[in-house]
Amino acid sequence: MNYYMIIKYDDEEERKKFLTKNKNQLERIEWLVTSLLKISRLDSGSEVLKLKETSISDVIKKSLEPLKIPMELKSISYNVDCPSDIKANIDINWTSEALINIIKNAYEHTNEKGSISISVTNNPIYVELRISDTGCGISKDDIGHVFERFYRGKSTNKESIGIGLNMAKKIIELEHGDIVVESKIDVGTTFIIKFYKSII
Repeated sequence: MNYYMIIKYDDEEERKKFLTKNKNQLERIEWLVTSLLKISRLDSGSEVLKLKETSISDVIKKSLEPLKIPMELKSISYNVDCPSDIKANIDINWTSEALINIIKNAYEHTNEKGSISISVTNNPIYVELRISDTGCGISKDDIGHVFERFYRGKSTNKESIGIGLNMAKKIIELEHGDIVVESKIDVGTTFIIKFYKSII
């Protein structure tokens, strides 16, 4: 029997802390299982992305929605610079999944009162999306491994298991795009995504 389950909390505050801690752990386990199932479907090819001309602005809005409260609780501001007419040949749901993981990584590594900026530009060859934060940055030793599955670098959040960025890269590559990262310690990190207008 789990020791914690037989403890009687007479103090209401302690009871709330215990329940909150368990709720957070259950949510983390649920997220982990769901993410692993998604990766498995992508790896096996059983999930086919539905690519069509999609507003990048709509994708960004969809991606930010589940992250607004966590960022607000940490007093992290965000700014989006994306013309409404820019579109790319992508799957809106899976691309949102990729961006959620990237933005989640950004706010987890950004201190309170930091900021995240998202900008989108368009040229004849590709649509470029940049997600930048004012976080702790990534070391030279770690930066070449950030997209590896289950890799946890020195600055990685202690609860991270290293699958979010790997999934994001997998999704973007299935859409014939690519993603790279630039970073400076104690300055911040920028993820650069390119969605090509023709397969290259």
